[in-house]
Amino acid sequence: MILVLAATEFEMTPFRQACTPGDQSCLTLVTGVGPVETALNLTRFLLQCPYTIDCVLGIGVAGAYIASPGSDRHNASLLDLCLAETEVLGDSGLCYEDRIEPLSEDVAGKISFTLDPHLRTRAVQVLQAHDIPCLSGPFVTLSCASATQKRGDLLAQQYQGLCENMEGAAAARVCEEFSLPFLEMRCISNLVEDRNLECWHLLEASTICGQAAALLCRELDREQS
Repeated sequence: MILVLAATEFEMTPFRQACTPGDQSCLTLVTGVGPVETALNLTRFLLQCPYTIDCVLGIGVAGAYIASPGSDRHNASLLDLCLAETEVLGDSGLCYEDRIEPLSEDVAGKISFTLDPHLRTRAVQVLQAHDIPCLSGPFVTLSCASATQKRGDLLAQQYQGLCENMEGAAAARVCEEFSLPFLEMRCISNLVEDRNLECWHLLEASTICGQAAALLCRELDREQS
């Protein structure tokens, strides 16, 4: 059984609409926005769930960091589909003007998590087989989303981040605790620049991600059956 996570009903609805009617191959959970709600509600769900969960798929939208001129870092564009290689709690620690300094792992625990590489490789194969392009790279999870390009540039440089969100690292931490493979797929709804909601594409990004996730779940379920 695959558990599909999204932060909001808005992001989950396109996935549910794209699923085959009567499909019982996956469960869904709307976690709420941010790392605290995600960790709390995912943990509660896993402890109470009567079914065996084989893997967890996190979906939704993300803001893409803007690559600096001459940078060799990957740059995602609006409506690009992206898969997380790693997740990091990007604003955990000491925040200086030009950097974020993580606390000692002995004090604060891990802040960086490597997502399941085999599951990600299989996801890439499925998407490519259906001519759906995708990018892979580090994702950054924040308690406070970036509303300026200056902050986005700082986070992108520090973590070599592809994009940012508010839930992924929390889900990765919980899945690690429960020994569950975790895959995260997001579609770029906006660039991390000085905040301008007129340039955001939330509906289109949620739809692209939801449809790709439904396709992926069907293929993964076929392999597990």
